[in-house]
Amino acid sequence: MQKAHLIEALYLVNQGTDEAVRGLQRLKKVPGFTEEIYGDTLKTLEHARANVNLQFFGDMRASEQKDATHFQRRENKSSTKQAIP
Repeated sequence: MQKAHLIEALYLVNQGTDEAVRGLQRLKKVPGFTEEIYGDTLKTLEHARANVNLQFFGDMRASEQKDATHFQRRENKSSTKQAIP
């Protein structure tokens, strides 16, 4: 199913971001790796994640609304045909 593959891809993006954040937390313990570098990189990662999620869910909403309208029309046509004796 196409939608399942898209949702899985978004899951992988979010999971990858989580892994990158965990990696940054480990790097933060390295001498010379300043909080500023960590904070800036963390903000960049979280901003990118938010943008991907926002775009994905916006696109999916439009797609789902289109599908819902399409299937509602089909259901209405089917109901009309069944009502005619």
